Amino acid sequence: MIRLFTLLFFFLLCWEPVSAQEAYKQAESFNRLAKDAFTRIEKKMEKDSVLFFKTIIDGVEYSLNSDEFDRKPNRKGKIELRFEEQNKSRLALLHPLLIDAGKYFSKNIRTRQEGLAAFKLYLKVRQSELVKDNVDESGVAAYYLSYYYLKNRDLQEADKYADIAMQYDETAQSAAEVKAQCMHDKMKNAEDSIRYLSVLQQLYRTEPTNEKYFSWIMKFYQNPTPRFNLEDFVDKILEDNTANSVVPWILKGEIAMHAERWDEAIDAYKQADEIDPSSIPVAFNIGVCLNTKGLALRDSIIAKKKRGEIVSDKSFLDIFAEARSYLERVRAKDPRRNKVDWVEPLYLDYTILNDKIKADELEPLVTKYKK
Repeated sequence: MIRLFTLLFFFLLCWEPVSAQEAYKQAESFNRLAKDAFTRIEKKMEKDSVLFFKTIIDGVEYSLNSDEFDRKPNRKGKIELRFEEQNKSRLALLHPLLIDAGKYFSKNIRTRQEGLAAFKLYLKVRQSELVKDNVDESGVAAYYLSYYYLKNRDLQEADKYADIAMQYDETAQSAAEVKAQCMHDKMKNAEDSIRYLSVLQQLYRTEPTNEKYFSWIMKFYQNPTPRFNLEDFVDKILEDNTANSVVPWILKGEIAMHAERWDEAIDAYKQADEIDPSSIPVAFNIGVCLNTKGLALRDSIIAKKKRGEIVSDKSFLDIFAEARSYLERVRAKDPRRNKVDWVEPLYLDYTILNDKIKADELEPLVTKYKK
């Protein structure tokens, strides 16, 4: 038994310095490989983009491996760093390029896995002491990972990296959008819906004029229930519209317009137009709502005249005149009708207001309204 312990002690005594020596050789070998990769990048020897970015990835991985072995303790338990400065200077220049490598590879579905690996490698590098003094773009790397995992329909990974990206100011907003989409796609019950809605509300409060959030809210509420009623939501927002945003007013106008409550819709859209007069769809909707209201009033007046009542046409003509002013504004801002097709509602105004010259100008373009 004593002999056995003696042999074991002798083995351990011999093994430790050999292990330390092997670690040094590994650190030196990886340092040499990293140096070679860095030289090729520095001298732009890799003309092909794929080879260039793969060489960047190799240079980073070799530097990390060199540092890992360089930090192995010797038999006395001490760490003698021989390649720290070389690895540190290389990584300072190479690791930010992993973001570019990730974007380059991720945009193509065939090389996307390489792109995701590059972003993950960036996050791994950021755990190293060697880059602690360099600018941290972990939020950017995490956001791209969440974005591309969402495109791949891997909602669990997308959500995980979105959480990381949300910790950084520059990517918090974009990451929250990814998280919202993950939540939407994973909704199974009312509790999931409540959590999703809370994220939408948070996004809305951070940027009330964002049309994307507006469309998401509309989509969420397209099938209202007693628990999730769009009108209640909009009214609550309008009670505290401290940002003076057009979005809740547009929402209110859309709801009223869909319900054929024309006066309410016109008033809501006018509020939005007062906040942002540059919005072409808002001015267009005001004109359309006024036209619809004017047609209903005109029909009512015609019916009264048939019954022998004495009534004036001025009330409905004033409505069409107001509609014309909004639609002419739209025409001036969108002459090619890229955003809205203003021809037929404006032609209606010209014909009813007996503006023959302008009506004749538009008539070749009209397919619907006739006098």
